[in-house]
Amino acid sequence: MEDLILEQVTYLAGLDGIVTDPEKKQIEGLRAEVAKVKALKPGAAAAADTALGAPASYWLDLQGYDPVQGSKYLPQPMLILQGERDYQVTMTDFAAWKKGLAGKPNVTFKSYPKLDHLFLAGEGKSSPAEYEKPGHVDPAVVNDIAAWILGQGKKPAERGW
Repeated sequence: MEDLILEQVTYLAGLDGIVTDPEKKQIEGLRAEVAKVKALKPGAAAAADTALGAPASYWLDLQGYDPVQGSKYLPQPMLILQGERDYQVTMTDFAAWKKGLAGKPNVTFKSYPKLDHLFLAGEGKSSPAEYEKPGHVDPAVVNDIAAWILGQGKKPAERGW
């Protein structure tokens, strides 16, 4: 989680093509906070310790958490969708899910080139400003979810994915 925060702040700082001195300072401060999180050890952190605005207990609880690994053992079918313009959950993350769950027969993956984190269509690099515009989840996503749900009672070859 701490790495994702740093990745997103760095992405946002570079959106305009220029990383200003204050942005560089913010990123360096964030790197120090990330290092603080990574250095936390169970039992060594005081209850009042915080890093990246959260208590040490929060970060300690997340240490070692691997959602992809944990998902390998779920018996339920999974549908994993990804907006290719998403800077919060990136295509690198999507590739890690695909690799981690490769060979699991009840997992379906689909990505959408023009969609962002909210599955809203756009062009170019995604930014937080897009989230402020009223919009609707792309109909292709809604249709794909509905088709996936309806296909769960069918054999894999009959599902049409």
